[in-house]
Amino acid sequence: MFAFRIARRAFVKLFGIVGFLLALVGGALIGYSALTSGGLSPISIFLRLFEALLGLAAIIAGVIIYTGPMRFGGFLAVIGGIILLLITSFATPAILVFVAGIIGLIGAAIKPPWWKFWKR
Repeated sequence: MFAFRIARRAFVKLFGIVGFLLALVGGALIGYSALTSGGLSPISIFLRLFEALLGLAAIIAGVIIYTGPMRFGGFLAVIGGIILLLITSFATPAILVFVAGIIGLIGAAIKPPWWKFWKR
């Protein structure tokens, strides 16, 4: 029983780290893509700025998944991932952000109730 508790803690921590890394890579790639793509029309500039802000929000959601309440960070990453999937036509970085949110939600579901005692 004690080994199960230790394994549960390790899996939760692993889910937090993987969710953070996926959100970090996906958000950075979205931001890079948004800032380097072309087009000077006002709508194109607005969409690129919106994508860059969503990329920054994905990075922040990844940090929240790792350090703060995993469920909140997971929800932020899932919502941002869905919006990015629709805007970018299912680009790989948007899929990474969405998967990071799902992993954050799974990690929050298996997190033990005494989690505040054992952070980081």
